[in-house]
Parts: sequence; C-alpha cells; structure tokens
Amino acid sequence: MVVEHSSGTTPQNRARLAIRLVALDLDHTLVGPDLILRPRVKEAVARTLARGVAVTIATGRGAGITGRYAAELGLSAPIICFQGGLVYDYRARRVLHEVRLDPAVIPIVAQMAERHGWNLQFETTTMSYLPRVSGHPQELLDLLRLAGWRRVDNFATDLPETPYKFILTVGDGAQRDVLAAELSARLAEAGLNLTVVPSHPILVEGIPAGLSKATGLAWLADYLGIAREAVLAVGDNDNDAAMLAWAGVGVAMGDSSPAALAAAGWVAPSVAEDGAAAALEKYVLD
Repeated sequence: MVVEHSSGTTPQNRARLAIRLVALDLDHTLVGPDLILRPRVKEAVARTLARGVAVTIATGRGAGITGRYAAELGLSAPIICFQGGLVYDYRARRVLHEVRLDPAVIPIVAQMAERHGWNLQFETTTMSYLPRVSGHPQELLDLLRLAGWRRVDNFATDLPETPYKFILTVGDGAQRDVLAAELSARLAEAGLNLTVVPSHPILVEGIPAGLSKATGLAWLADYLGIAREAVLAVGDNDNDAAMLAWAGVGVAMGDSSPAALAAAGWVAPSVAEDGAAAALEKYVLD
C-alpha cells in the first residue's frame, strides 16, 4: 500500500534523496509487547549507523527507558521523548530542548480526572506518577515495567518537578477515542489550551498545545544540520502521524492506526515481522 503525501511530492521521488537521519518510534515499531529489540532490527540499525546515518528514537516515553534502548542500539544522536517535549543527549545526560506543561494545569486536570473517574498519571523526566489508589489496568503496569513509576497522594503538591505531559488509560481499547473526544471537550470547557492525542491502543495523552513528534524531530534535524527531505520517520499510531507527514519519507508500520496510514508514504510489515528493519532496508540499506 502506497499513500501519496499531501505536498504533492511522491514518496518514490522523495525516497531517491539520501537519508541522513532516521527517527524510529519505540512501542509497536522498534519493540512489540515484549519490549525486546529483535535481532533483525538491531542489525539493520547497526548497518544504518555504519553508513554514517544518524538514528534517533522518537517516542512518548521518558528519557530513562528511551536512553536504555538507545544505548542498546549504540545510538549517538540525541533522543526525542514525551511526544517531542524533550530532545535529550542521553550520553551526556543533557537537555537540549524541552517544552513542559504549565504547572497551573496540574490541579485542574487532577480534579477533572477524579470527578470523571479517569485513570490519570503525570510524566516527568524519568518517572511516571500515579494516584495512591487508582483503577489502572494491568496492561498499563506492564507497559511501565521497565520504566520508573510510583504512586503519590496529591498531584498538586507531591510532584518533584513540572511534568511534560499527562496520560489517561482505558481498560478497553474500544473506549480510547471516546475518551479522547471527552477529554478535549472538558479541557476546552476549562479554558485549557492543550493538544490531546491517542498514543497507544489504551492511552490518551495531554501535551502542550502545538507540540508533536514532528516539532521535536524538526528541532533535532535543524540542530544536526539535516534537511527535512533527508529524514526518514517510522511509526504506527496517531501520535506519529504528524512526524510521518513532516519527514521526507514517512513509513507506517503494518497494523498502524488510520491516521498514521494516511500520513505515510509506504506501509512496512508489522512489528512482529520486523517492519522497522524492512523500512531501513528499503530506504537506507538497499
């Protein structure tokens, strides 16, 4: 399946440009539900790096777990975390660029979640914070099993730093888009200007207005002196769509969301079939 880019430039023409930067989503792109990097993917990334192409991870996750995957892959480029809210040199442990939530948002969203019975968490640099008592499903805790997380009594007073974003979790994936619409409506009623984006089959995120993986990737490309047309981006969900549309070459994984598919120029195999490796082989290595 090939989808034309809205710019009018065909993916085939764009693909003829030499790729100099690759941005790979993490969950359901680099790793599946087991959170393990597969051998073919690791080999394709290693071969890409050997050709002098920069590789980054662009994810909604924080710097701690993302840095561990970057180290396992041997990446030297800064990583993009929190849906573009943080560009981070994980080797030097240095923040290069960041956009955080307005602190005033925290108590309003916390009260809103309590009133509507939403499963809420806030995300800081290396830690996810959940309420002392919540109905978060086991699937969410499985997603957090390699990341740092803890429970707190009061979001308004117990967070040690201003978070980058908040996340709502549903127990049934069929309710995700309903929750996204409800969250958007409630935020608007409260006068909060935030971007709401589904990022996983059970997750809906609230991030600073105008933020996306595309803005984070554009910042990194400019920092590295790499033209947009020389960027390859690979992802699978609604939160990847802007990044796939922005990049010179956008690739959606098999089983991607409709938004990601619409933004992509090519559809790779699924994560179970090493689709990220297939994208690198097609656009960089062959």
